[in-house]
Amino acid sequence: MFPLAAWVAIATADSPPVLAHDDLEALYHEGSFQQGLGVTNERIASAPDKDLYWMKARFMFEIGERFTRTDTSIDKEAWYKEMLAAADAGLALAPGDPHLRFARGIAMGRLGTTRGVLSSLFMARDVEQDWLAVANAQGFFYQSLGNEELLPCDAYHALGIFYRLVPDWWIIQVIAGTRGDLDRSLEFHRKAVSCKPDDVDNWKELGATELCISDKRKDTGMLASGLTSLSRALAIPAVTERELIDHRHTKMLIAQPTLACEYSRDGQQDLDESKLTAKP
Repeated sequence: MFPLAAWVAIATADSPPVLAHDDLEALYHEGSFQQGLGVTNERIASAPDKDLYWMKARFMFEIGERFTRTDTSIDKEAWYKEMLAAADAGLALAPGDPHLRFARGIAMGRLGTTRGVLSSLFMARDVEQDWLAVANAQGFFYQSLGNEELLPCDAYHALGIFYRLVPDWWIIQVIAGTRGDLDRSLEFHRKAVSCKPDDVDNWKELGATELCISDKRKDTGMLASGLTSLSRALAIPAVTERELIDHRHTKMLIAQPTLACEYSRDGQQDLDESKLTAKP
């Protein structure tokens, strides 16, 4: 098994790491997500603790990313509801825990993209608040064995996607209490690539936002920046199944830049404003 050579559970940057469930950390690093989920569920049944719940949510996220939202071989809505329940159970033990709030935001976010962003706006404010809490948490830091998960860096990445996929329409603000913002999306993605520059997904999503800005504002400079970012994503070797998917999607965005605003790894989103503003 991979040696435990990295911080695996951190309380604050100034205190020593507390190592817990190091075998589950190793399974996550090795990509043994199904096995890790099984072991995690066994431990939750016998002796639950807060870390087991975010680990469960994380294993579930990685497994779920292998399926598009239209794949009938899995009930993705039920899957993400279980993931959300795990995060909520952990937060009942440790209210406000940043890792659990990140997991809860991911679960709600994937429920949203599975149902469709425009059908899930009632969750948007809660998703945003969870991820902003992680992004702004003082002294909080977490790094998995192989840097697959890095917090708060991954919260910047998630917020970048959020502010691109949630449309910047006045009616969204009325319905959801928040709205999209391409400039904030760009800001968060730039922070994400700064703190995690060797991540395929970070460069792909930065490129998606840059292409989206180019399309919305007819900005040829941003188009060039987007294509450069996507090229950076392809220059990073794809090792995991998720990275292989990201490479395929990066090539798709290079070939069809107009897909960028509605792009999501689990399937293109329908962001037709008329579906919210049309009179009955």
